[in-house]
Amino acid sequence: IDGNLTLEAAPGHTPGSSVLTLRSRTDRAVFVGDMLHSPVQVLEPSWNSCFCDDPVLAARTRSTYLSRAAEMRELVIPAHWPGRGAAEVRRDGDGFALTAWADLPRR
Repeated sequence: IDGNLTLEAAPGHTPGSSVLTLRSRTDRAVFVGDMLHSPVQVLEPSWNSCFCDDPVLAARTRSTYLSRAAEMRELVIPAHWPGRGAAEVRRDGDGFALTAWADLPRR
């Protein structure tokens, strides 16, 4: 879209799934939409929801974006997590961990 806001394909969940990445100086956030239905999918990226169109591709895409979020220190903002609105993700051995929650205002 521009140098601070990018839209990328995120195949596997449903046709046309995408993520939106926002960059602002040193801060970064990735809006993952339906890619993550539950925080447990950060710990177990291979676990799919019943809505995944292509479960193998959905799990691969989820792992790819979680890897990038951990490496680039992007705040992960999903569409459907209950309670808190976003989280920081870090590498934990071969997997991932949630390291901090960010409360986003709900209206």
